[in-house]
Amino acid sequence: MSVDLLAPTIADRAYHRIRSDIIFDRLGPGAKLRLDRLAADYGTSVSTLREVLSRLSSEGLVHAEGQRGFEVAPVSPDGFRDVAAMRILLETSALPLSFAAGDLEWESRVVAAHHKLKVLERRMLAGDREGTELWKRYDREFHQTLIEACGSQTLLDIHAGVYDQYLRYQMVAVVFRGAAAADEHQELLDCALARDAARASAVVSRHVDACVTHALEGGALRGAPQRGQPPSRADLDTPSDQPFPSVGEGAYRKIRADIVFGRLPPGRKLKLETMKADYGVGVSTLREILNRLSSERLVVAEGQRGFEVAPVSIANLREIADLRLLLECHALEQSFRAGDMDWESRVVAAHHRLARMEERMAADDRSCTERWKQFDWQFHQALISACGSRMLIDAHAAVFDKYLRYQMIALSYRGDIASGEHALLLDCAMDRDAGRACDVLRCHVAGGLEHALATGTIT
Repeated sequence: MSVDLLAPTIADRAYHRIRSDIIFDRLGPGAKLRLDRLAADYGTSVSTLREVLSRLSSEGLVHAEGQRGFEVAPVSPDGFRDVAAMRILLETSALPLSFAAGDLEWESRVVAAHHKLKVLERRMLAGDREGTELWKRYDREFHQTLIEACGSQTLLDIHAGVYDQYLRYQMVAVVFRGAAAADEHQELLDCALARDAARASAVVSRHVDACVTHALEGGALRGAPQRGQPPSRADLDTPSDQPFPSVGEGAYRKIRADIVFGRLPPGRKLKLETMKADYGVGVSTLREILNRLSSERLVVAEGQRGFEVAPVSIANLREIADLRLLLECHALEQSFRAGDMDWESRVVAAHHRLARMEERMAADDRSCTERWKQFDWQFHQALISACGSRMLIDAHAAVFDKYLRYQMIALSYRGDIASGEHALLLDCAMDRDAGRACDVLRCHVAGGLEHALATGTIT
């Protein structure tokens, strides 16, 4: 009997249910996630739950407490501001692209999404709170439909994750601003039909800022747990209270790294029986890992034909490069403004390691290629590490990994040009010259992109 490899696994179903319960505040901030109780509630094993909660921890929805287990991630006023700022950055960047590319079918989906939202808002205005969760689902659907024609699936994926975090804050604070919010949604519809992206971006900024202000003035977040957010990937070199990774989490990281660094090349068939021996986990765990990597678009699920490493394309590389610039330039400005002496020392140290590897690459020593790219990653992460936004750092890291994958495929080294640009970025950091740093970064990424394409390895 054939088995549909795309059918949701027990872990998939538990992941989506727990994630939804956190976002919609059925599992509130700070709630202890006791594995034995969750196993009964969600119909899965304790070992599977550990994998699910580790995955949710990586998304910032669950906090891992070392040997003390897991709890729902806390919320705080600063956390809401961080999420809101990320939402504004992504949404206002996507709106002009979507408005320019959207066709009549897109228009009809926007109109339909607004209609559903408008009906629920009327009920809310009449005092009916029974449909609160459905109202927020329609709110999310409307905003996501507005930007869905932007042409960047990576941007849409990141926005969706950020929006879910934003939605969680709204559910915790029970935010409904009444007629003001409904009027702003109507204005956004009008902007979409008129293709007025500049006005729409201004409305979105005002809309989100007003929501944050309304929530904070209501005081709903002041008494919430505020022990901090889960460690970001920028904290890789610092001690962590995260529990030792499970077998499944360890295998996920190894497979992901093998894809990013090109050891598993684009189009490679991922045969479960072979991988079981290579990575030391069972077939069911592998399926869960590959489904997770599929959600990150590093793996393609092919129904009953199994899984393969995601393909590459010139269009996707350009999309990833544009998104990297958006996130990194925004983060550079904030990091340069807030960076202290400790941040400076991290940047100097990261550049020193990178410069040493660049010297070896210039001497045609290709044995250090992977370490060179790891140090490249660390230098750019160090530059933005003082930006003050864990969410921005983690989003940038995810995009940089996809950019790095293309660099490893193309094995592209630009010699003195790239090392000179890194030196200029270091100088800009020491001078706190964010404007010049962004100019250098644009040249750096554009040059790297064109150099990679010139190798002919990406089509």
